[in-house]
Amino acid sequence: MSISTTETLSVETPDRPSLWNTSNLALGSLLLLVVTATPQLVCMPVTNDVSYYDLQTRTVMRGGVLYRDIVEPNFPGVVWVHLTIRGMFGWSTEVLRICDLILFGLTVTFLARFVSPVRFQLSFLLFLAYYSVSEWCHVQRDLWLLLPTAVALNLRWAQIRRCSEAHPPAKIIFLFALLEGLIWGTGVWLKPHIVFPALAVWLCSLTQSALRRHVFKDLTGLITGGILVGVLGTGWLYFNGAWPWFLEMQLDWNREYLTDKTNNLQNYGYVVFSMVVRLFPYSFIHLAAVPTALALLIRQDPKRNDSDKLRLQLLSTLYLAWCLQVLLLQHPFDYVHFPPLLLGIVLLTFWIHCHQRFPRMLKTAAGSFVVLALICSPITKPAYLKLWDDCLQQGSTGSIRNQLARIPFPDWEDMERVADYLRGQQAQDNEITCYSNDLVHLFLYLDLEPSTRYVYSHHHATYFPSKQPAIYKALRNSPQKYILTNLMTPGLLVSQAKEIGPEGPFSYPPAFPEDLKSNYPWNLPIAFRSGTLVVHQYPEKPIHKQTDTSTDKSTQPRSNEFSPRLEDTPPRE
Repeated sequence: MSISTTETLSVETPDRPSLWNTSNLALGSLLLLVVTATPQLVCMPVTNDVSYYDLQTRTVMRGGVLYRDIVEPNFPGVVWVHLTIRGMFGWSTEVLRICDLILFGLTVTFLARFVSPVRFQLSFLLFLAYYSVSEWCHVQRDLWLLLPTAVALNLRWAQIRRCSEAHPPAKIIFLFALLEGLIWGTGVWLKPHIVFPALAVWLCSLTQSALRRHVFKDLTGLITGGILVGVLGTGWLYFNGAWPWFLEMQLDWNREYLTDKTNNLQNYGYVVFSMVVRLFPYSFIHLAAVPTALALLIRQDPKRNDSDKLRLQLLSTLYLAWCLQVLLLQHPFDYVHFPPLLLGIVLLTFWIHCHQRFPRMLKTAAGSFVVLALICSPITKPAYLKLWDDCLQQGSTGSIRNQLARIPFPDWEDMERVADYLRGQQAQDNEITCYSNDLVHLFLYLDLEPSTRYVYSHHHATYFPSKQPAIYKALRNSPQKYILTNLMTPGLLVSQAKEIGPEGPFSYPPAFPEDLKSNYPWNLPIAFRSGTLVVHQYPEKPIHKQTDTSTDKSTQPRSNEFSPRLEDTPPRE
């Protein structure tokens, strides 16, 4: 199968299902969606990962060295994006969200261009999913990774058509392959997992005999482009002094992070179930998209034109390869699994368009899914729509964030109270440790530096157990005075964590596990509490509390938690 030089994009035919001949309706719905839901989207909170990358960005801007001065297991591409946004537009969360929306809009534009006959229908479905999911899926590397993927997919399609010409110039083939390699290479700096979908798409394109005749020039251009981007990124790391520390993270630290995916399976089922619930109904896209993709790659439909057939094969390959790398290499986090769901929507939407005799039952199922997605989406709820005017007038306040948040922690008004308390205590740089990851926003609120380079102390000790001695030593040698925790960390519900016990508001709630109260940092005195958020006072000389744990296993630190006893964190040296 090859693409002729005169072939054009497939054209709507009368026997295509009327459900998908609705471009005007889809365009109108898309515009209505953007107008009614964008102010609320911009005022939604961002997750702790976003603030953590902002901290890294601030470190670089202040002359610090990435990886050396602040621990980061990932590639620096996301920090480069933050550096660009923060350097040009400032430090508000609204700015980040607007940029995220623009990047997603560009992603949808390129995906819609690839399946242009249904571009408006697809755009509406993708934006509906984007507006409907939790803040955990927004302003994330995995979502941004779809943009270079969508651009490279269009370049690959253009390269196939270019090679189908009678005498394509070798220089042109090389240059466009070079451009595609630059795009894929840029994605690698965001997240190297993109290599697997990129390789799968290229191999799929080799099914075209016309491209196989120019495979050497094509492959040379791709590799050259990837190497050029790699050299540029490596040069930045080298001249900023981060190169040896970057290598340490990738070659030493990350081996443990990868093995943890298979070793730490205690709550894996619950985590996956919770993710499926949060992503409902989009989490069920795979039930239709996976068998459809496999069938499109295995079976040949002689009635479908070559253009549609090849694009469906490329989409199927990209989608399946993305799903595979997510399942094998990554953790079950919402933001990791959201992009393949979007690719599944692209595949199914174009497949429905190309299927000339679509069964009525499947048409009904597709329409019902769209209706279900609208019903389940928060953006169709009256309480959400009522916030439209408040968001325009007030911006992203703590109260508005709490009303818009899809994840019930942290409480943003409680966060502001904790920030006010620490300001009142005149907290200084390096005096605050955020034991709970979701409190790192406070470093930006207060414009203060963390106590150590291990900003995610709990997270880093959990996923990198061999580094625990270094983390503990850095903590005990730091000038920390305040350790911040979230009472939900041990697994309490929001209602349980906010409950006030008989000992008063500056004590633990009744449901808090007794065995943890003798473990660090829970055994430190509580100086302030607001809802689920607690400020512990770190004493100059820790109070050694001896406990006999020889027979009572309940007091032993859990293997997957950073919870050493106070004896394990001796006074500062």
